[in-house]
Amino acid sequence: MSNRFTVITLNAPDPAQIAWAIAEVDPQFVLAVDLGSERWEVYDEEQSHLLFTIDEPYLVQVPGEIERLFGSNVGLDLSALPEEPATYWQDINVTAPGPGESAAAQFAELAAHLGLGTAVDHQPVPVHLGAPDAVLRPEWRI
Repeated sequence: MSNRFTVITLNAPDPAQIAWAIAEVDPQFVLAVDLGSERWEVYDEEQSHLLFTIDEPYLVQVPGEIERLFGSNVGLDLSALPEEPATYWQDINVTAPGPGESAAAQFAELAAHLGLGTAVDHQPVPVHLGAPDAVLRPEWRI
């Protein structure tokens, strides 16, 4: 597992969806917004350990940027579209090894699904995390 993930979506990340995805991973997690660093912080239920952070999304409008950075389309199938659309990118950074890694991976998968996109695990070779349908509530499935 990695200490960094990137969520790439066609839809802009919605703050409510971010909160729902965090609650789906673990309803005891505490979510805080750090306005100074423009990121969300996810803590354990006692607020004693920062598990991972979620950066503010940024809009990427450069065609071919996904393949240029990752060497592939990382599982995002854009073949049916006439041209590559703009995408929203959001980095998730694990602050320490351990439970934050799997929680961040689950969050990345859920956020990707909700935003119609993909999630990348930054191992030595980027890995597409796959479809998260098995972990989604039925009402979230499209």
